[in-house]
Amino acid sequence: MSAEARVNSVVVAGRDLALLRGLADRIDQTDPGAFNNLGVLYHSKGLHADAVAVFMRALALDPRMRTAARNLEIAATHEGACDALLAQVEVRLRDDVHNTEARRKRAQLFRLIGRRQEATDELDALIADDPDDVQSVFERGLIEQRAGDLRRAQRWFERAARAAPYEPLTRLHLAEVLYQRGQNEQALRTLDVLLAQSPTSADAHLLRGFVLGDMGRHEAAQAAARQASVLNPSLHSLQANLSLEDGASAAPPSTMEVTHRPTTNEPDGALARYGLGLAFRQRGYFDEARREFERAIDLDDDAGLARHAIAELELLSGDFAAARYEYDVLLTKYDDSPRYWNERGVALHQGGDVEGAADSYRRALRRHPRYALAYNNLGVAVAHLGEDAAAREAFVRASELDPALIRARLNLSRWHVDHRDPLAALALLRELVAFHPADADAWHAMGTVLQELHRLDDAREAYLCAIEYRPDHAEARYALAQVLGLLGDDDGAVRETRHALRLSPRRTETRLTLGIDLQFECPEATGRLDLLSLRARTPLAGVHVDDANVADLLPEPAVTAAAEQGLLAQAERGCDIAEGFALRGLHGEALDRYELVRKLLEPSRNAAPASLRAMWRRAALGEARSRCLTSEGHLAIDVLRQLGAADPDDPEVVALFAAAAAESAIRGLSEPGMAKRAMQRLLRMESPSAALLHFVGDAAVRIGETPFAMAFFRRAIVLDPSRPTPRLSIARLLRSRGDLLAARLELVAALASAPGWREALLELVQVHRDAGRREDALALLARHVTRAPTDFEALLQLVDVLISLDRDADARVVVDRMLRNAPEDQGALWFDAQLLFRQSRVRDAINRWTRILAHDGDALGFGAKAKAALSSIADETGLIMMDVDIDGPSTRTPDADPRHGRRAESQRRLSA
Repeated sequence: MSAEARVNSVVVAGRDLALLRGLADRIDQTDPGAFNNLGVLYHSKGLHADAVAVFMRALALDPRMRTAARNLEIAATHEGACDALLAQVEVRLRDDVHNTEARRKRAQLFRLIGRRQEATDELDALIADDPDDVQSVFERGLIEQRAGDLRRAQRWFERAARAAPYEPLTRLHLAEVLYQRGQNEQALRTLDVLLAQSPTSADAHLLRGFVLGDMGRHEAAQAAARQASVLNPSLHSLQANLSLEDGASAAPPSTMEVTHRPTTNEPDGALARYGLGLAFRQRGYFDEARREFERAIDLDDDAGLARHAIAELELLSGDFAAARYEYDVLLTKYDDSPRYWNERGVALHQGGDVEGAADSYRRALRRHPRYALAYNNLGVAVAHLGEDAAAREAFVRASELDPALIRARLNLSRWHVDHRDPLAALALLRELVAFHPADADAWHAMGTVLQELHRLDDAREAYLCAIEYRPDHAEARYALAQVLGLLGDDDGAVRETRHALRLSPRRTETRLTLGIDLQFECPEATGRLDLLSLRARTPLAGVHVDDANVADLLPEPAVTAAAEQGLLAQAERGCDIAEGFALRGLHGEALDRYELVRKLLEPSRNAAPASLRAMWRRAALGEARSRCLTSEGHLAIDVLRQLGAADPDDPEVVALFAAAAAESAIRGLSEPGMAKRAMQRLLRMESPSAALLHFVGDAAVRIGETPFAMAFFRRAIVLDPSRPTPRLSIARLLRSRGDLLAARLELVAALASAPGWREALLELVQVHRDAGRREDALALLARHVTRAPTDFEALLQLVDVLISLDRDADARVVVDRMLRNAPEDQGALWFDAQLLFRQSRVRDAINRWTRILAHDGDALGFGAKAKAALSSIADETGLIMMDVDIDGPSTRTPDADPRHGRRAESQRRLSA
């Protein structure tokens, strides 16, 4: 039986875990793709540790198998997936603490489970012990490459290549990074050296084909690709390898909706009419849709959803004045809706009021700072207003917040084209079509850029791709006709021009585009709205709508066991991806995925089967946790109440509710009593984890509940005595109430657990200064800045301590170093002014204070200090200037000058 047949038989049959695990010994031991697919099977059955093991075997056979590498990263994020491997490594290290191979293995596992800093620390230690440790240097470069820092990755790979000039994998990764950075000539030279050493490297030939294609040397690129496929025929079948990522469909649009009063769900009620209107609108029957929405409003005056649907309908039909009126009505009641402000901005923008539109987009972003679509629209507006730098920043921000927002990336590429940077646009579009290969607009934009670069053959291929994915793309056909004419294919140019004319009688210039999220809240609606795929048939104007019509428009799909399993699998994938983001600290992205899964499973929250209820709970808990971590805890209170109603004794739910209630109190949305009651209840329960207790303690500090905070921090230390962060928080509380000795002891204990921890060290410096132990503070700071000479906060404290010890010469050395690196840093200017004033160089000091006041921000308070300093010497300075200007140079000695005493007192006060 073949390996594929054996895998399929187990998938169908089922549940024999021994047989399932036995497959690892039965498949082809030299086939990395078989191990990869077996890992996907293990993962689907919940055997995450086994999946990690076989993914690693696949990578041992083929280190450049990207699908297996990505699958390994996803599988490793599951709790406990790497515990067995880590335990094996720890056993090896207990037997031999200097086992270099085991330490490298531990660093790799740390990277896989998201503990990147620990992996980096481990590798840095290995490299410090042996600077020629090529494997550690190479792994260090991999960490930076996968983190996206290609510049650092290039440096590590170059170092590895120098240490091991005959190691082909090192040069291959170096060439890949150079290609990704756009340094094609250097990449080609690196590959040529590699192929001179290893002429049978299929991957090197394949990458060389990409580099040559990017340089416009297409015949040589095709030859390299053919050579790669001859050396490794499996390169053409890599798409058969299974992936754990679900990239089949884009995520639904953001659902940042305001909460409306529930509408009635009677057969002829407001909600039913609203749903029918959505169904009509989806099919392009705008008149019928408007009639149903108006009927919904007549049945329920507070039908905010229906009124919003009418506003969108006005926007889509081009009546921008009516759309603006509808949004203004909605915003009188729902002023906190970022979506309404964004769509109002679109109405103003399309109506010609670009400045008003930009203001509306900014209002949307103030209400939801992560609203990617509003950033995109703001970029279009400020571009129309001539603010080019701001437009680019907005498009970049939109692309970072929502990588799936194709519109923002297209706008950013068009911005680069407009600003004579087609290569930057081409790099963006290459990445876009790699992740969205069926997007016709992206291919059309790429063709436009390639045509501008006079790469006509490539432009023709891009336009053909656009037409393949959207045959009615008139602009792509017009552009293709133009390129064919330039290439000498007159018949093809005529043919495409005629086809384009049938689709659209005129060409429209490519421009920056706005966007809105169309609503799809109604449970009876037929799914998401897609106005790009409207059915071309006669609207139902004047036709009576009976029950049969409604049944056709709003079918009720049967719920089967298979559908439940599919829903469960989709939800599990969403939660797994969210947890992967959360482990990497990307809590905003995790929040979006958790929220989508929770809303997907909302109808199953109180229904069978139990697996769907458990999955809803997992998503809801993840959403609440992510909201608390992104300072949006007040938005998680309702979800946490639902969780608490189902399981009132869950300490994690109680802890998150306490943090969310504290955030609500800080924002003035509720009284602090709600948070205090939750904290009291949590203290009476078994502690869930030290990290969660510390988090609740921080929330208690923010609402001024110091006793609660101390209790949570102390319990966190009891749970995990080696955890240093609670000790730092306790030390700050002790310092705030003047208990400096106890604060110092806590900080010393924290530094014993985490030597060199910057935050604890700087806090200990403050404690020493408060206690008058300036020499001790100086010793700590001197050691720290030796290790971290660019730590400006520490340098500022060092200067302050030196000045207080009257060591002005040493302070001047530090200040000059800071000013060389950051001439306009407010802290450096402040201490420069202090030193100048202490030398009686008053005019120079005034110049520095004035420069401080010219800065916009004053985060550290140096602007206020400069203003106070200027005002305190204003009278003295004025008298001195009058004396110089009117009476000429004074012949009085300083002791005889009646103003000398005031100036000396002013100098003493400013120095203090």
